[in-house]
Amino acid sequence: MSCSRGVGSRLRASAERVVRRLWPRTLFGRLFLILASGMLAAQFLTSSIWLSVRYQQQLEAPTRVMGERVADLLGLLERGQTMQDVQQIMVNERFLFALHDRPREREAVRHPRAGDVEDLLNHVLHERLPRSKAVALTGLHLRDDRGQPADWLSLLGFAGLSVDYALQIEQDSGQWLWVDARLPQGWQTQSGWAVLWDLLWRVYLVRIAIVVVLVMLAVKWVVKPLAELARAAQAVERDVAGALPLAEQGPMEVRHAAQAFNRMQQHIAVHLAERTRFLAAVSHDLRSPIARMRLRLELLDAPEIEPVKAKLGSDLSSMESLIDSTLAFIQSGQRNGPSHRIDLDSWVRSACHDWQDLGARVEVSGGTGGGQIDGYPQGLRRVLDNLIDNALRYAGNARVELARVGSQAEISVVDDGPGIDPELLAQVRLPFVRGEASRNPATGGHGLGLSIVEGIVTAHDGQIAIENRTDRSGLRVRVTFPLSNA
Repeated sequence: MSCSRGVGSRLRASAERVVRRLWPRTLFGRLFLILASGMLAAQFLTSSIWLSVRYQQQLEAPTRVMGERVADLLGLLERGQTMQDVQQIMVNERFLFALHDRPREREAVRHPRAGDVEDLLNHVLHERLPRSKAVALTGLHLRDDRGQPADWLSLLGFAGLSVDYALQIEQDSGQWLWVDARLPQGWQTQSGWAVLWDLLWRVYLVRIAIVVVLVMLAVKWVVKPLAELARAAQAVERDVAGALPLAEQGPMEVRHAAQAFNRMQQHIAVHLAERTRFLAAVSHDLRSPIARMRLRLELLDAPEIEPVKAKLGSDLSSMESLIDSTLAFIQSGQRNGPSHRIDLDSWVRSACHDWQDLGARVEVSGGTGGGQIDGYPQGLRRVLDNLIDNALRYAGNARVELARVGSQAEISVVDDGPGIDPELLAQVRLPFVRGEASRNPATGGHGLGLSIVEGIVTAHDGQIAIENRTDRSGLRVRVTFPLSNA
C-alpha cells in the first residue's frame, strides 16, 4: 500500500512539474490559454452537435423509405389481399414480413435513436393511411459494408452504411405483423473527403482561426493597461523625477490603479528631492567646520603633536570622503545632464589609459565591435572608476574585459584579490556594507562604491552581477548595457 502511495505521489509530482513548465509565465499567455481553451471546447461541442445531426440525417432517409414500404404493406392487407398475394407483390430479399400469433420480444439493448426512428415511422404511416396503426420498433442497427457496427468512417462517407430494422404491428385479427428490413443509407450526395473537408473547414479551421484572433485581440486589449503600468514602473525605477505620469484612462479599476501609481510616484519624487536637499545642506554645513578645523590644525606646529596632527588630518579627510560618497550615492540613480551616444570601445579604453598614466596596473582587452549606448558620460565614468578603484584597492591590479553578447554590451572588471565572502555576496551592494569584515582604513571605502555603481547602471537600463572567480582567487564584476545600434 505504501509503495502504491509513493508511486502515486511521484506521478502527481511529475504531472505538476509538467503543468508548471507548460503554464505560461505572462498574464497575456495565461488569459489567452484560458479563453482559447474555453472557446475551443465550445467548438468541440459544436462538432459533436454536427456529428449528431449527421447521424440523424443518415437515419432519416432510410426510415422514411421504410415507413413508405410498411404503409404500402398495410394498405394491401386492409384491401383484403392475402398474405401470399402481398408477398408476391412486395417480393424483396431485404424486406421480409410475416404474421405471427404472438408479439416478438424487444432487444435487450435498444439503439439510442430508436425512439426518434419509431416516432418518424408512425408519422409516415399517419400521413399515408386513413386509419394508421402503431408501429413498435424492436430492433435498430447501423452497419457498414462488412456487417460490423458503423463507425465515424461510415458517418463521413468513407464506408457504406445500411440500416437494419425490426418492427411489429398488431392487426385487427389479434395477430402480429413482423417486419425485418435492411435499407442502404439514403443521405449521401458527397464523397467522404468532401464531407471531411466540410467538417474541418467550417467547424474547425475557420471557427478556430476566428476564435484565436478574437481572443488575442481581447486579451491584448485587457492586459494593455498592465503593460503600460509595468513600463511606467520601470521608468520610475530608472528616474523618478523624469518619469512621465501614467495616463488615467480605461476601466474604473485601471484608472484607480493609475491614480494610485501617480500619487506614489509624486510622493517618492518629493521624498527623494527632500532627502537630496537635506543631505546637500548637511554636507555644506559640515564642510565649513571641517575646513576651519583643518585650518586650525595647520596652524599647530609644535613637534610633539605631529603624530596627533596626522591622525586628525586623516580623520578629517575620511569625513570629507564620506560626505562626497554619500552625495554620490544619493545622486547615482538620477539622470543629470543631456544623454549622449557613447562608443563603448573607445570610451572604456580611454578611461583605462587615464588610470595607466597614473601608474595603476590596469589592463583592457576584448571589444564590442563598435557597440554604442545612450547614456550619461559622467555617471558611466564614475561606474568604471569605482570598479577599477575597488579592484586596485583590494588586489593591486584590474583587468577590464569588453564583449558583445547579442544585443547587449558587457563590461567586466576582474582582479586577483581575495574575493568576497560568499555569505556577503548578496549584501555587498547594500549601502555601507563592505566586502570585508574589518573596517581597515588602509583598504578604505565606506561601503558605498558598489551601491553607487548599481544605481547608475540601473538608471541606464543595465544590470550588474558580482561573483567570485572560479578559475582562481579574485572578484569579477560584470556590467551589461543594452546597445543602441544592435
